[in-house]
Amino acid sequence: MSVTPLSSRSADKLPDPSGRLLWFAMLGPLQVEVAASRAPVAGIRARSLLILLLLHRNQVVRLDRLIEFIWEAPPATAVPQVRNLVAELRRVLQAAGQEIIETSLGGYRLVATDDEVDVAQAEHHVAEGTTAAAEGDHRLALECFGRSLALWRGEPLGDVAPSLALAWRPRFTELRRRALLGKARSRLNLEMFEQAVIELLDAVVEFPFEEELRLLLVTALYRSGRSTAALKSCRDARHYFLDELGVDPSPALRSLEVEILRGGSPR
Repeated sequence: MSVTPLSSRSADKLPDPSGRLLWFAMLGPLQVEVAASRAPVAGIRARSLLILLLLHRNQVVRLDRLIEFIWEAPPATAVPQVRNLVAELRRVLQAAGQEIIETSLGGYRLVATDDEVDVAQAEHHVAEGTTAAAEGDHRLALECFGRSLALWRGEPLGDVAPSLALAWRPRFTELRRRALLGKARSRLNLEMFEQAVIELLDAVVEFPFEEELRLLLVTALYRSGRSTAALKSCRDARHYFLDELGVDPSPALRSLEVEILRGGSPR
């Protein structure tokens, strides 16, 4: 995979796809760019078909599989309708100067590189950040996780068939969760506590059930000199898990609270 060198742009700047012939963005409402121009994809079925092909790019997706996700109750005309949708998508993508959607073996295959798909780029940056963190290069890790998060533009799969969103949104959610956790850990390792607090407050709202985000928030608050706020965050977490999940806080959260009360230095 060819990516822009890490030193050439900041972690939080959205990558510029202008140098690419094709750019498919799914981390938010679907966006397609062909030859640096926006190429609108109209209709929930056309968008669903394109996203299915993108998620299985460079693989043949059978016609019956496409129909299964596009319609909850497929009509008798589903097969010709899919063919019409493919023809429309080919017209949208024709400025690329090559056949992007191929007919093959009873289905269709969309040909695209990982450089042309935002989800693939986001996954690559998370993997790169995870490796950097494991090697102790927390500044590089912060850069990588920031790049992944910068690709997000809003709620993904909100403009596609419900069955498709239900099947694939968990993968997208997990990708974002990993990026947020990785970035927060990197901030703390670099002792960037104030920035970590700002980002973690939003992350906890987005992922209220993710205990590690809450642990990181408590730690960032305490290590930035806000012990009262850190203890309140501990209490909020305990009450949330008891009220919403009916479970006691983990030993890690209890130990962190005790450490703060003793005036220790949680890590």
